Amino acid sequence: MIVNYPEVAVRSLIGEVLDGYANSNPGICRCERCLDDIMALALNNLPAKYVVTDQGAIITGAVYELIGGKAQVIAAIASAIQRVQQNPRH
Repeated sequence: MIVNYPEVAVRSLIGEVLDGYANSNPGICRCERCLDDIMALALNNLPAKYVVTDQGAIITGAVYELIGGKAQVIAAIASAIQRVQQNPRH
């Protein structure tokens, strides 16, 4: 199966980033539509990195941790949260 690793990273971090953002911005919407919009915006601002094997996913994950990829993912999610909060589509 082909997997875009940034999608895996966004899915794993979105809850944590939303929780942190909600501490200073109470009332942030977590409906399915807003979550999908946040994910789509974040992923559109991250470079694609496709992997096919479990080994590829492990290596890519390690590289992401070493070269600041996690910080890049968190920044993309935070930016997307702000945009969706300012312009919710529901």
